[in-house]
Amino acid sequence: MKQKDTLVNKFEKAGLGTVIIIWVLRGAIGPMFNFTLLLTTTLLAIYYLWFGFFIFNKMQPLDLLYQHKHRQISRFHIVAGIVMGVVLSYSLIAITFGFLFFPGIQTAMISAASILILFTVYMVAYDMVKNRHRKLCRRFYPRAAIVGVVLAALLFIPLETRLSILFRDHPDFQEAYLEYRENPDDEKAEERLREERSKFR
Repeated sequence: MKQKDTLVNKFEKAGLGTVIIIWVLRGAIGPMFNFTLLLTTTLLAIYYLWFGFFIFNKMQPLDLLYQHKHRQISRFHIVAGIVMGVVLSYSLIAITFGFLFFPGIQTAMISAASILILFTVYMVAYDMVKNRHRKLCRRFYPRAAIVGVVLAALLFIPLETRLSILFRDHPDFQEAYLEYRENPDDEKAEERLREERSKFR
């Protein structure tokens, strides 16, 4: 029998749906959605960080007060639920770097993609070998796929192409970012990039 979504799960699904819509709008319309993207994605990342255990185990915080609920929770449920939340949280933060071209953009996205892939492979292997906790594992896969596809798109599209798409109506920002990227120690290039970025606030 399929376990019903808790209020925690409903908030998570609504949040993920909202964030995906904001990502699409940011890509289609432009920097006017920068703040909205940063706000909604960061809030969802925090939500996964705080409530990952409850989301993937389909539990409410108050369930921890009941003894019969404790018996249903193994060490794997606890550790896997928390780590799933942390992995998705970090991946979402990396995606904001990819959209908004924050310093350390490539490092953030490559590290997030690596962690997401390695953890997903581990979960698949555990699911196949142990054949236990299958429901818990399979709650992670679709979320990892959504976040992974967006990360992959941001990573594999060449940086200059991505910059020209996401900031297509702002050639000054494109020029300032590329100049800073070529000369990261140049104070003038850094100041110019900061000035161009401030125009989107």
